[in-house]
Amino acid sequence: MCEMCEQDAGAEVTPAMSPVFLRPEAELRLAAERSLLLDDLRGYVAGLDENSEPDGELFSRWAEAAGLVRVFKGKHVPVKKNAKLLDDPLQLWERLYSTIGEAGCGIASQDAAVPLAFGMLFPQLVTSISLTLYQSDPVPVPVELLFEILASTLDLGQAPSESTRYATVVTLDLLGRLGAIEQDTADAAGLARIAEIAGKPDPSPVLVSLTPIAVWAINRQLREAGIDAPVIGDAAEASLDELSPHLIDAAPEIIDAELKSWVRHRSPSGAAVEASEFLRAARLPEERLFALIALGETGEIGLETAAGVRTEGGLIGAVAAMWLSERGAVGPETITRDEVILGMTDHFAAMHALGAFVHQLADMDDGFDIVDLLTSSGHPDRLELLNVVGVEHPDRTMAKKARKASFKLRSSDGVQPPGQRSDTSRLAR
Repeated sequence: MCEMCEQDAGAEVTPAMSPVFLRPEAELRLAAERSLLLDDLRGYVAGLDENSEPDGELFSRWAEAAGLVRVFKGKHVPVKKNAKLLDDPLQLWERLYSTIGEAGCGIASQDAAVPLAFGMLFPQLVTSISLTLYQSDPVPVPVELLFEILASTLDLGQAPSESTRYATVVTLDLLGRLGAIEQDTADAAGLARIAEIAGKPDPSPVLVSLTPIAVWAINRQLREAGIDAPVIGDAAEASLDELSPHLIDAAPEIIDAELKSWVRHRSPSGAAVEASEFLRAARLPEERLFALIALGETGEIGLETAAGVRTEGGLIGAVAAMWLSERGAVGPETITRDEVILGMTDHFAAMHALGAFVHQLADMDDGFDIVDLLTSSGHPDRLELLNVVGVEHPDRTMAKKARKASFKLRSSDGVQPPGQRSDTSRLAR
C-alpha cells in the first residue's frame, strides 16, 4: 500500500473529500511522457553496466524503490519482470509517484543544505503536500500557507523554520520535475491577502496545485485503500438531495462539472422535473442555487420550468424570477421590487454558505446599499449576512450601518448575538 494510504486510511481528512475531475487516459499518457524525471529514470536503467554500483543518490534509490533495478553481487541490474514498465509511460509514472517517498535520503546525499533527517521526514512531507493539494483541487494553494500547514501537520512547531521551508521547496521542486505539481504566481491583490493571512509582510507569491495526472494517481491510491475519494460522475444516479451535501465545500468548477454530469444522466425533461422538485423542497439557499444550476443545464425546458416555479410566488418564486432575468428569459421591467430584494438576498446567502460572499462584498459598486436590501428582505438568513457585512465590508460606513441594523433586528426579534447562540449557526462555516 502507498505511503499516503498507510498514513491516512481512516484519518479525519478523508471522509469529506469533494469529487475530483479525471482527465481521459490519452491525455494522462501524454502528460506522463512529458515528465522530465521519467526520461532520467529510464536513462539510469538503460545506462547500467557491470560497474554500476548503487550510489545512494536520487535516481539510484528511486529506481530500486520503483522495482526497476535490484542489487545483485553489489551491482545494480535491471529487474526483467518490470522491464515492460519502461515502455508504458503512464504505469511508469504512477509507479514513480507511489514510491517517491523513498527517494528522500537520495536527495539528502546530493544536497548539502538538506539535513540527513530529511530522508526520514520526506515520505510524510510528500503525503501531506499531496493530500493538502488534492483536497483543495482545483484551487491553487499559496506556498506560504503550505509551509504553515506542513509545520502543523508534521508537528514541527507553529511557525515553519527555515529548514522546514527549504525542505518543502526541495520537495515541491522534485514533484514539479516529475510533473505532479504546477506553479503559478499570485497577483497583487492575492499577494496582499496571503500576507494578511500569513502575517508576513513579504510572503512568497508562489501558488501550487496538482496536475491532472497527480490527481488521477492520488485518487487511485485512495480508492485502492478503501477510502471514499469520489470522482465527478460517481453520484450522477443519486438524487439532488443526496448529491448536494457533497458539493458544499467543492470549488465552483467542481460544482458545475458534477451538476452537468448529473443532468447528462437524465433526459432534459426528467432532469428539469427533478431539479424543480428539489428547488421547491430545498431548505437552504445553496440547495436552491444547485437546483437552478441544474435547470440551466437542461436548456429551454429549464427556462420554462423555472417560469412555472416563479408563478408560485414566495421565496422560490423570487429566486426563479431573478434567475430568469439574469438569463434574459424575462425582461427586467417585469421583475418586482420584492422579487429583486428576496432573490438577491437568497443568492448572497448561497454565496455565503459556499464561502464566496466576502469576495462579492469587495466587488460591489460603491453606490449599492446592501444593508437596506438585506434589512428589508425578510429573508431568514438576513441577520447572518448583516453580521458578515458588519465585519467584512471594505467601506467602514457601510460596515457600521450593517452592525447597527443587525443590532436593531436582534433587539426587535429577541435574537441573541451569534456568539451567544447555543445552536449550530451556519455563520461558523
